[in-house]
Amino acid sequence: MALTDLSRCSAAARDRREPLAGSAPVASRWLLVEHPGPWAKSPLETPPFLGRVGEEVEATCASFGGRALLVRRQGRRGSDPGPRQWFAVDTVRGTWVRGTWRTAEDVVEAAHALGTGLSGSDTDAEPMILVCTQGTRDACCAVRGRPIAATLAREWPDEVWECTHLGGHRFAGTLLSLPDGACYGYLDAERVVDLVGAHLDGRVAAAHLRGVTRWEPAVQAALAAVLVEHGPAGLDDAVPGRVDADPDGGPTRVEVLGSGPVPERVLVEVAAETVTDHALGCGAGPKPAVLQRATIRRS
Repeated sequence: MALTDLSRCSAAARDRREPLAGSAPVASRWLLVEHPGPWAKSPLETPPFLGRVGEEVEATCASFGGRALLVRRQGRRGSDPGPRQWFAVDTVRGTWVRGTWRTAEDVVEAAHALGTGLSGSDTDAEPMILVCTQGTRDACCAVRGRPIAATLAREWPDEVWECTHLGGHRFAGTLLSLPDGACYGYLDAERVVDLVGAHLDGRVAAAHLRGVTRWEPAVQAALAAVLVEHGPAGLDDAVPGRVDADPDGGPTRVEVLGSGPVPERVLVEVAAETVTDHALGCGAGPKPAVLQRATIRRS
């Protein structure tokens, strides 16, 4: 696959300069389940989760404002039989609960850890870098994601994992940083070490920021716009204040409260624009998509 082939969704999205801010998946808590693969197109239909178990895990995660991902070490390293790990991570408090599983029912129990177990945890989560490599969902995720995962694993072997779909495969390569919940896109293996290194040092690569997953799309886009305008800055240097959504579908007004290099108060208007002529995946026809257009107001 040629990375410049415009029949590929990620090449086409870059060519049309489609904005990615506001496209991160929305979840304040994440359940990560180690599974060496192969992964089904819908991850929770991967054996042994197919059927009732996968549905129960998904519903339980959603009830706690969370989502589930399957993860594995880069190149399926550590795929020998035996108990596998799971992690429940809170992006708000930066804490986690972890354990191991052998049976599908163990994973159902792990999903419940997103509730009171995680709320009661004071254990600081260790950094995790999750790179989407799920080729069964879209070829771009594998072709762009696997070299990125391999490159990062050479620098941070303990922190880096491959993972299932992070949404928006046209923004491949994509990755999710935990426990902070920052999601990046339009990544390439040649420059990703510098981006991740800066992020781990507290400097956001705002031009590649899809959003922080604990916020809704309009807030994600507003924060990204402010960090682009006033960065380099840290993820916590721009946080949302008041958010006013227009009930008639007009722009959402987001108050961004700043520290460090970011002004104390910045007002951002975010308009949701529906486009209908974008191919959202490789080999797919045009489908409607919502883009978040953020404009900083000088007031």
